[in-house]
Amino acid sequence: MAVKTMVAAAVATALMGAGQAVAAGAGEPLDSYAAGGAYAWSHGTNGQVAIADTNGDSYAVYTLYDRRYNTGLRLDNHDGNGSTKYSDMETTNFVRKVTACINVQLNPDRCGLDDRPNDGR
Repeated sequence: MAVKTMVAAAVATALMGAGQAVAAGAGEPLDSYAAGGAYAWSHGTNGQVAIADTNGDSYAVYTLYDRRYNTGLRLDNHDGNGSTKYSDMETTNFVRKVTACINVQLNPDRCGLDDRPNDGR
């Protein structure tokens, strides 16, 4: 009887920990595209965000992103077509939202949809 109780307690504890990670949003792939040349993502543990310039034009790209404990962050990529910039790796302060944007000089910037955990994308 004691062994069954210990096994049941271990299973319940493991399931509680898994539920917390999913509820917090760590580990869900996040992707955002801006038509015309920007792709932002955070995959795996969501410890870092990346922004890629995917178009050979004169526009820089950036991502607006939120972490577990910080909001309103921005990562710029001014290196041109085919380049990718990465944020610092912070697995405990994981990425919770990404938005890919194109920096259009003297006009409103073009941004893709926000991607957040559990948004069905």
